[in-house]
Amino acid sequence: MQLSSTHLERAFATVEEKGWSRLTLADLAAALELTLVDLRALIDSKYDLISALNRHVDAAVLEECASIDVNDSPRDRLFEVIMARFDALTPYRNALGMMTFSARSDLRLAAMTHKHLQRSMGWMLEAAGLGEGGLRGKFRQNGLTVVYIRASLAWLKDGSEDLSATMKALDQALEDAERWANSVENGSLSELFGGIGGAGGSGPFAGSGGFGGSASFAGFGNRPAGDAGAETGAKSGPATPADPDKS
Repeated sequence: MQLSSTHLERAFATVEEKGWSRLTLADLAAALELTLVDLRALIDSKYDLISALNRHVDAAVLEECASIDVNDSPRDRLFEVIMARFDALTPYRNALGMMTFSARSDLRLAAMTHKHLQRSMGWMLEAAGLGEGGLRGKFRQNGLTVVYIRASLAWLKDGSEDLSATMKALDQALEDAERWANSVENGSLSELFGGIGGAGGSGPFAGSGGFGGSASFAGFGNRPAGDAGAETGAKSGPATPADPDKS
C-alpha cells in the first residue's frame, strides 16, 4: 500500500507549513486525515515521504516521455526529460526548498535524498533511451545526478513562468558535462575504460552516438540496439536539493 497523490500533496503542504525539522508523524496523520494506526501501515517515518514522492514523479515523467523522439540527440532528450521532471515537481517546490535547507543539518535527510535521486536518475536515463548496465551505466547515472543537482538549484529559485533560468542552468550543466567527458576521454582514463567504449572508438566516450560531437559524453551516448537497459541502484554521493527520493 502506497501514499496516493492526494496524500503526497497534503503531506508536502504540511512540510511547507510546519517545516521539515518540526514535522511530526501526528502532523502528517492529521493532514492526511488518517489515524496513526493507518499512517503506520503506509510509512515507517517521515523520511519515507521522499521515496514516495520520487516514485510518483518518476512515474509521471516516464508517462510524459513515453513517446520521446529517439531521433533527437541524447542531449536534447535528456533536456526534455529533466524539464518534465521539474514540471512534475512544481506543486512541491516550496516544500522541497525547505527540505534542501534542512538537509544541511539533517544528515539522514541529505543521504536519503541523494540515494533516491540517483535511483531516479537511472529511470530518467531509461526515459531518454539512454539506459545501460555495468560500469558505463553507473558513469551515466552519476553524471546525470550532478547535472540534475546543478539545474535544481536554479529551479528552486526560478520565479519565471517559462523557467528560463532553469533551462539555461540545465543547458549549461549538460554542456559542462559533455566537455568534462570529452576531456576525460583524452586523458589517462581512456586506457582504463578502453574496452568499454561504443562503436567508433576505444573509450567510453567514443563513437558518434553521444551528444554534440564526434566524442560522445561517456554516460550519455546512444543506446545500442538490443541493449538490456540501465541499472537503477543507488550510490553514495553529495547531498541534493531538488529531489526527495529517500528511504
